[in-house]
Amino acid sequence: MDPRRIDLNRQHSREMGRLFAAFLDAHPDVESEADGGDMTAEQDAAWRAYSDELLRRHQAERATLATVIEAEQRGHAAP
Repeated sequence: MDPRRIDLNRQHSREMGRLFAAFLDAHPDVESEADGGDMTAEQDAAWRAYSDELLRRHQAERATLATVIEAEQRGHAAP
């Protein structure tokens, strides 16, 4: 795997972790460390809404990097 992809995955993991910690602070009723750690459907929906913007940005960043890597592998500069 390309080292840039590994670095980006690590960065995204850290960012999502920080966001989840902020989500837990904002939603004290969610106990992620409880037995099973499963959120209710309502809590899961709240998390999806809370994290949607960051998830979309991560997807775009991964797609952009994939385009660059593929262009390099074909021997062309990225668009």
